[in-house]
Amino acid sequence: MSTPTVSQARTWASNAHFLSTTATGIDTAVDTFDTAMNDVARSVATTMDSWRGDAAEASQARTDSEKQASNRLAITILDIADAITRLGPDVVRSSEVVRNWANSIVRNGFLVADNGTVTAPADSRPGHPIAIPATMGYEEARAFAVRRAAEYQSYLTDALATAGSADAILAAEITKTLGELVQNADRATTVVPLGPVVRDIIAGRSRLPTDPQALNDFWVGLTSAEKAALWDHDRGVGNMDGIPVADRDHFNRRYLGELQNEARGKIADIEALKPDPAQYPTRNAPGEQSNPNGYRQRLEDWQQLHDSATADLAALVGLQNTVAAESDGRKRYLMKVDRRHAAVAVNNPDTADNVATFVPGTGANLGGIGGGVERADRMAQAAADVDKSSETATIAWFGYDAPPGLIEAGAGVYAARGAEPLVNLQEGLRATHEGLGRSHNTIVSHSYGTVVAAEAASGRRELNVDDVVFVASPGLGGPDDVGDLNLTGPDDRPNSQRVWATVSTDDVINLVEVVHGADPHDSGFGARVFASERGPGVSLEAHSDYWDDDSVSLLNMGRIIAGKYGDVQ
Repeated sequence: MSTPTVSQARTWASNAHFLSTTATGIDTAVDTFDTAMNDVARSVATTMDSWRGDAAEASQARTDSEKQASNRLAITILDIADAITRLGPDVVRSSEVVRNWANSIVRNGFLVADNGTVTAPADSRPGHPIAIPATMGYEEARAFAVRRAAEYQSYLTDALATAGSADAILAAEITKTLGELVQNADRATTVVPLGPVVRDIIAGRSRLPTDPQALNDFWVGLTSAEKAALWDHDRGVGNMDGIPVADRDHFNRRYLGELQNEARGKIADIEALKPDPAQYPTRNAPGEQSNPNGYRQRLEDWQQLHDSATADLAALVGLQNTVAAESDGRKRYLMKVDRRHAAVAVNNPDTADNVATFVPGTGANLGGIGGGVERADRMAQAAADVDKSSETATIAWFGYDAPPGLIEAGAGVYAARGAEPLVNLQEGLRATHEGLGRSHNTIVSHSYGTVVAAEAASGRRELNVDDVVFVASPGLGGPDDVGDLNLTGPDDRPNSQRVWATVSTDDVINLVEVVHGADPHDSGFGARVFASERGPGVSLEAHSDYWDDDSVSLLNMGRIIAGKYGDVQ
C-alpha cells in the first residue's frame, strides 16, 4: 500500500463526483449491452420460427452459449461499478479528512509539506503562530511550536495512511474483478469452474437461502461466473430479495427480453390457430351463432385469446419503455419482473440515504406500472427538493395481485397474499444497503395498497421501515390503532409519530363506507394526519391526484420520505 501525498488527497476529495459518474457510466453501458443482446435473441427467435434442421439447432445452441458468455461478462463489469459505489465513498471521506486537516494546520500558521511533514515557521514566537499563547517566553514558545507541529503531523500522517488504505482496498477489488473479466473473456464459450455449493444448487441438491440477509451474505462471496450460472439455472434469481439491486436489474432486463420473445411466440401460435371460415360452411345458418362448436363462437374464443396475449406483450414492452425512460438523470432499476408483476426503482436503493416504496391499490397491474413509476419519480424529486444533501430512491412495487375492480376490492384476500412479499422486500432492502449508516425507509401506500401495508405490519408479521404513509385508505383491515402495527425499523419513535395518513376533502372515497376496519384518517386511530388538497365537491379524479406536481400532498410526502418531519403540514 502506498500513502498518497497531500496534493493527491486534495485532488481525490475535489473530484469525488468522478467516482459516481464512472459507476453510473458503467451501469449505463451494461444496460446498453443488455438491450443489444436482447435484440439479438429476439432476431434469432424470429428466425427460428421458420428455420428447422441440424443447422438451425446448431445456430440456436451457439446463440445460447453466447448469451451465457455475455451474461458472465456483463455481471463482471457490473461488479466493477459495485466496487466503486461501495468502496469509493471511503476513499472520498478519508481524502476529505486529509484536506480538512491540511487546511486547518495551514490556517493555524504551520507549514505543510506534500508528504505530510508539518513544521513550525522559522519566526515562531509568543503569539505567533496563533496557537502559541502570547504569555509564553521566547524559548518556551519555540518549544511549544515544535511540539504542536509534531502533533499536527501525527494527525495528518494518520489521515494520509487511512486514505491510502481506502484507495488500496478499492484498487484491489477492481484488480480482482478485472482478473475475473479477463478469465471470463478467455473462456467465453467454455465452461467456467464453479464452487461446490453453486454446483449443488444447479444440480438440485441444495437451494439458495430464502432469508434476505443470508442470501446477501452468500451472494457477495460468489464470483461473477457463479452469479451468471445461477441465473442461467433459474430466471427467478433476479427477483430474490437480498440480491443487490444492480445485479437484479441486470438479470431482470435480460429476463424481460426473454419474456417478450415468449409472448411474441405465443401470439404467433394463437394466430396459427385462427378458425378458418372455409371449414364452417353452415356458419350463417339459423342457430349457428349460439352453437358452442360453431364458427362464430370459435372465432370469439380465439379473439379473446389473441387479445389477451397481445395485451400481455404490450405490458412487457411498456415495462421496457418505462425502465428506459429515465428522468433528470435518475436511473431506473428493474428489481422484479415476471409475467404478471414488476418493481421498478428510481435511483439505487442500495446506495440511497432515503428509500420509499410505493404500494398501489385496486386495478394495479403490469400494464399500468408506467403511472406508478411516474409517481415514484415525483416522490424522489419531492424528497430531493426538501433535502438536497441526501439521495432518495423510490420503488414502484407492483409485486402483488391487486384486486382488479371495486367489487373484488372488498375482499381482504389480496392483501393477505401481498403482505409477505412486501415484508420480504423491506428486509431485502436492509440486507443489501451499502454505506456506513442505515437508510431511512418509508412505505407510501394508496387506496387498497394501504390494506396491504397494514396487513404486512399486523399479526405475526413485522415491517422493517421507519415510516408508513396511508393515502386515501378504505380502512386498514385488522389494526384498530397505530399500536397494533409492528414496525421494526431502527427508529425508536413511538408509532404515533411514525404512522401517517391523508385524504383529500374532494376524494370520492370519503363517500364510501369503510369496508376494511379502522380508518387511519380518524383521530382515534392515532396516526399523524397531514394535509392534502381541499377541492370543492367530490370527484373520482381526486382519488388519484395526490401525486400531482406542486400539490401539498406530494410536498408532504417528500418531507416524510426525507425525514423532515417538522416541516410536514
